[in-house]
Amino acid sequence: MKSIRAVPVIAAASAALVVLPPLLFLGSALFEGMGFGGGSTALAEQYVVERSNLVVITLLGLVPMLLIMLLLGIRRAIRKTWDGSGTYALAASLPVVLVTIYVHLEYWPSYLPARQFLGFPHGLEFVIGPLFFAPAGILLGFLVAWIFRKQATQ
Repeated sequence: MKSIRAVPVIAAASAALVVLPPLLFLGSALFEGMGFGGGSTALAEQYVVERSNLVVITLLGLVPMLLIMLLLGIRRAIRKTWDGSGTYALAASLPVVLVTIYVHLEYWPSYLPARQFLGFPHGLEFVIGPLFFAPAGILLGFLVAWIFRKQATQ
């Protein structure tokens, strides 16, 4: 069985984490009846607002990828090989992308079309998702990859 490489998996997941926030925002705007013009304008404005700024949200969403790279580096230092790292990267990246999708679909439909800050605790999704739920998903993904690789070698 040909193993997958970790770098393309990490790059693809990171690219998805950069592209998904504006796409999900625009999709939510269209779903809420804002139309493409209104949604595009709202999207452009969302990159410069103080609260729920898409630049900050996107960068925060990339933090779990740093954890994945750190864990893969630790695994490499212990195992002395990169073999199997792609499987671990894929299993860990999938929950991160799913958490990102969930967080954005949880927030933007409530926020749009009025674009009024919803008040506390709304907006915490963008912090709690990548900093708490995504790392838990990463650890679960690593466990699943470990079990999968153990089963494949038996």
